[in-house]
Amino acid sequence: MKNLLSIIVFFVSNFCFSQINAVIFDKETKEKIPYVNIWIENENIGTTSNENGEFLIDNSKGEILVLSSLGYETMKINLNEVPSKIFLIPKSYELDEVIVSTKKESKEKIIGEFQDSEIGFYYATEKNPEIKARLFDYDTSYSETPFLKIIKFRIYSDIKNAKFNIRFYSIGDNGQPDKPIYEKNIIGISKKGTKNLEIDLSDLNIYFPKDGLFVSYEWLIIEENEFNISVPTQDSNKRIEKTLYEPKVGLLPVSKNTNSWLYKNGKWKKVERFKGISPKPYLDNYGILAIELTLTN
Repeated sequence: MKNLLSIIVFFVSNFCFSQINAVIFDKETKEKIPYVNIWIENENIGTTSNENGEFLIDNSKGEILVLSSLGYETMKINLNEVPSKIFLIPKSYELDEVIVSTKKESKEKIIGEFQDSEIGFYYATEKNPEIKARLFDYDTSYSETPFLKIIKFRIYSDIKNAKFNIRFYSIGDNGQPDKPIYEKNIIGISKKGTKNLEIDLSDLNIYFPKDGLFVSYEWLIIEENEFNISVPTQDSNKRIEKTLYEPKVGLLPVSKNTNSWLYKNGKWKKVERFKGISPKPYLDNYGILAIELTLTN
């Protein structure tokens, strides 16, 4: 009996030592930072800090822990030296142009308009922080309605009150998302089921840049977003169990990828074609976020 107890203690100890449990703080204000992207460099292992800045991550593989959050310097820490309290340094961005204007909200313009019937595929991430971004090019007609008022997504969620994050980026020299245009999290909360979810941005005074705008959708790898599902494989007689992170977001099928990017493991790259058992008309095509923006003056 004593030997059995020793074996149990040994396995529990090993499990505990293969996990990192820490809390993330702002170095200046000492406030906890929610929804920080966290991953193991060069490994398919990641998570997100919860609304209290807490996170738990497997450290049995890899060497470097990476932390990334809007408004903060990206931090890298040796896995063997991760403290229980982590302090991120606030980051200052040099703005190319500061625009001061008075909103009247007497005019509106809708861009990216979509029909619900066009969407036949909804995407959720697995256990790794992930962001999908869609580029909206600037048009001179937007000068009459230069502020973002409402953003609309097509959402499908199997759970109640699933949370996601919205980010806005400028365009880099290589065409990929670059600097944040708005440096705070914009958290959306989805009800269960399939619906259009609108978020009011009118109080944020976000100006549509004349170089164009990336709108992105970020999954939060937090416990309350978990949903376990059994999915078919290419061999229709077999299914595999997966843990997805809700809510799923609707994608539109396009034959050419000129404006859709994916951020994963600390890198931006253009999204790839759908393969395998993807439904038509997505198979061998690309998926872009179904996003509708309402602009105002």
